[in-house]
Amino acid sequence: MKHYLRNQAGFSIPMILGLAMMLSAIGIALAGVAVANLRFSTHEQRAESALQIAEAGINYYLWHLAHDAADYQDGTGAPATAPYGPYVHNYTDSSGKVIGTYTLYITPPPTGSTVVTVKSTGQVNGLKSTRSIEAKLGIPSFASYGLLTGTEVWFGQNENTSGPIHSNVGVHMDGQNDGAVTAARETYKPNPQFGGDGSTKAGVWGNGGPKSQWQYPVPSVDFNGVTADIQDMITQSQSGGVYLPTTNRQGYYLKLKANGTIDIYTVRNETGSGIQTTFVRNQAAPANGCLYAADNVWVDGDGFTGRLTIGSGRLPDVPATNTTIKITNNLRYAAKNGSTALGLIAQKNVEVAGYAPNNIEINGALLAQKGHVWYPNNGPVKSNLSFYGSISSYDYWTWSWVSGNHITSGYGSNTTSFDTNLTYSPPPCYPNTNAFSILSWREVLYQP
Repeated sequence: MKHYLRNQAGFSIPMILGLAMMLSAIGIALAGVAVANLRFSTHEQRAESALQIAEAGINYYLWHLAHDAADYQDGTGAPATAPYGPYVHNYTDSSGKVIGTYTLYITPPPTGSTVVTVKSTGQVNGLKSTRSIEAKLGIPSFASYGLLTGTEVWFGQNENTSGPIHSNVGVHMDGQNDGAVTAARETYKPNPQFGGDGSTKAGVWGNGGPKSQWQYPVPSVDFNGVTADIQDMITQSQSGGVYLPTTNRQGYYLKLKANGTIDIYTVRNETGSGIQTTFVRNQAAPANGCLYAADNVWVDGDGFTGRLTIGSGRLPDVPATNTTIKITNNLRYAAKNGSTALGLIAQKNVEVAGYAPNNIEINGALLAQKGHVWYPNNGPVKSNLSFYGSISSYDYWTWSWVSGNHITSGYGSNTTSFDTNLTYSPPPCYPNTNAFSILSWREVLYQP
């Protein structure tokens, strides 16, 4: 019997063709994925470019406000009503080629605020999709700090801070901070009364924290510049505000009333138990929120509503005649929701009178240009002081005095809380500390 070897070639060819087709399909699929990834990457790159263009629009208007702080219409004078816009600008790359546009809408600040809202929409040429940013641009005011001081300051291990803290010298922080703690000096030698041991310390130092919020050195804040702000406040109080001239007595007592009016008195005399006054008039709070007295001021009020700054100072500026504001009783808002803001600005001190009540609450932004925000070291020991607002004190600040671990004067129990509403909406006529900056920004999914 003969056996024949059969030829297997007919079976191999279809297998090879099938394998080739399968590999080809895989290759096509992989190529498709690569193309899709490339397209997605390109899309993402262009989307990121649109966001960068939108951000460039924010930076442009920050620059614009630095050159013209009162122009919210991009130099056009139109339209007539806010929000102003649209204002379209070309965006060029480093070679000068126009690669997209940003479109701006500007909302001016509300009365009593410096915060401008800018919406910027970026678009890459040839694409319909856009990215938008909304930013708040403002001039930080003295009221944007929980505590601002021209001298060094020490927070003990049982003292927690509220809001941003800044010293033009240095900060000894043994407590817990819930905001930025900044100092103008890189190093300094703390005095013994501020916990110093004779050695040089960092601008912010101590056993507290979180240390991630400590920054130094940073630019100092110019208290001397408040003199120009006082002059500006005089102008505003004489045009749309209330101006109280120098008296031939000791100054003015202002009673802030819950109905939005102010009782104005002159002060004939002050004793250890209080003041003697003469009634002058009752009047509505000024429309522009600026009240200026060219004399000393005593003030209190319960249930205050509205936005008002009370300034006190004599010009020309002579140290011997610098004025003080004294808080004689509760100075309380009707509500702590941002709708009400009170500022007190004194050439010298803002202080709690020695005859103030045993328990007192104070709401407001207090600024002592050349002196202290304090309870002076010459009064009796009292029970409790509750403060809500902002403190700017050129010299050191305190509500109580201690000797040998015992309180010798002032309020034995006190709490100081920062009014966060003051960050974006300081009281009217309140001094600024710097130029425009970006206070906040966020990406938005809509266009104006």
